[in-house]
Amino acid sequence: MTIKTRVDSATGPVSTIDDTGFSIARDTANYGFMPFKVDEVPSLSASATLVAGQAGVNTITGSSAKTMVMPLASAAPGAWFTFRNAGNASVAHILTGSQETAGTKVFTDGLTKGSRLTLSGAVGTSVALHCDGVNFLVMGCTSGSAGAAFTIAGT
Repeated sequence: MTIKTRVDSATGPVSTIDDTGFSIARDTANYGFMPFKVDEVPSLSASATLVAGQAGVNTITGSSAKTMVMPLASAAPGAWFTFRNAGNASVAHILTGSQETAGTKVFTDGLTKGSRLTLSGAVGTSVALHCDGVNFLVMGCTSGSAGAAFTIAGT
């Protein structure tokens, strides 16, 4: 006999016989989904202020640049955010840490720190960020060189 468990905010943990796996419902109150897959990959088609519960994989779409304001790092320790540019070629989307105290540089690739991360305008470009509770650490990107996938800037 095999059992699958699914957790969501409406019904809590639910187990199903003769199935396998574990899943967590995507919800604005949940964060840090790793290593479990999420139910959906939402498409962000307008600039927005994100919350920790929007951790996971997100595609950014549209014909104009969008600005996504990251949640406070202190509200999302352990959360993984992946952003994929699914808009038009030449549209560079921006992630900011503007909810933090002015002057705080929350994005880092280990060499550079900044308050703003800009994805390249190439369709399919993506960046994976892990929050340690203080910073959003760049853990990976789709390009062979990080500089081609994103830039970190801001004071």
